[in-house]
Amino acid sequence: MLYLAELYAPRGEDIADLAQRARAAADAASPGMSVAFVQAIFVPLDECCFILYRSASAADVTAAGALAGLDFDRVAEARALL
Repeated sequence: MLYLAELYAPRGEDIADLAQRARAAADAASPGMSVAFVQAIFVPLDECCFILYRSASAADVTAAGALAGLDFDRVAEARALL
């Protein structure tokens, strides 16, 4: 399943670092967790960052965010439409 995590990211935030931390934490997640970083999108006007994960649960996404030091405002199931 896909999950979209949302967090506040002020304009001064190093977005590349934030995305790298999100990816590294997903890669370092414990073997019992099923979480993989897919993509990060920054919306400067809204000072929001959205991080897309492939995971078995929202709880695993939240735990990966905590490992990265990221406090998600919301984690929701998502669907990609092509």
